[in-house]
Amino acid sequence: MGILQAIMGFLILDLYFNLIPHLIPLGTVPWLVYAIGFFVLAHHVAKLTGLDGIGSLGVSSHYGWKRNLRIGIAYGSVLWAMMYTLLWLFGDFRVTGVKAAPEAVILLIEALAVMFLGSLINDLIVRGYVFAHLKGKMRAGLLLLLSSAIYAADDVWLAGFSMQNAIFSMILGLSLGYALLETGSIWLSTGIHWGLNAMYCLVHGIPGREEAKGLLLAEQGTSGASMLDNAHIIAAALLFIALFITFGRLRVNRVN
Repeated sequence: MGILQAIMGFLILDLYFNLIPHLIPLGTVPWLVYAIGFFVLAHHVAKLTGLDGIGSLGVSSHYGWKRNLRIGIAYGSVLWAMMYTLLWLFGDFRVTGVKAAPEAVILLIEALAVMFLGSLINDLIVRGYVFAHLKGKMRAGLLLLLSSAIYAADDVWLAGFSMQNAIFSMILGLSLGYALLETGSIWLSTGIHWGLNAMYCLVHGIPGREEAKGLLLAEQGTSGASMLDNAHIIAAALLFIALFITFGRLRVNRVN
């Protein structure tokens, strides 16, 4: 019965976050209201499935949580900025200009808010909730693989299915899950997720609204290099390697 309740709770949270925007077009303000509503729902679902509330999913203002968030942002944004710089240098896309100041400021505020909430909510569903119910009941490595597989499947809502995207999401999920597994807190994972998503917005625009462009006015380049097609996979793999190698040297704060 406990596992059934946990699965039902997961489906409620996942469908709330992913299905509603597909059924009802939401502008920025309605989306923010709906996103904030998720945290109320998550708190009650967590309690109904035997947890202590949303804090059990890794959301807590523990000592050093802001530092964990900042470190995560640095990892995600720097690696993704390097990736986009290399893609630009190799001709994958070309920059034709930058958005004018008023529009650019609005985009930055909107992108940072939407990407933070989107990253945090996704992390809470596919990692925080899953870890809260299964940590200690299965081996850490298997839990990491399971949460990564769930993340890859969940990403189909946003990006559709392709083998490349599935591989990318699996590898990225390992980094995000490892951050949560080692700290017991959502903030390092969300910082990484937020940082790389923010870089995506600057180049491509807000997901689902890419036609409005990002901060950079970019056009598709003419390069046909096969490596460019797998740039996100390579970047995700490098992120995991960098995080794994350097984690012991980071001044992150652990809850567990």
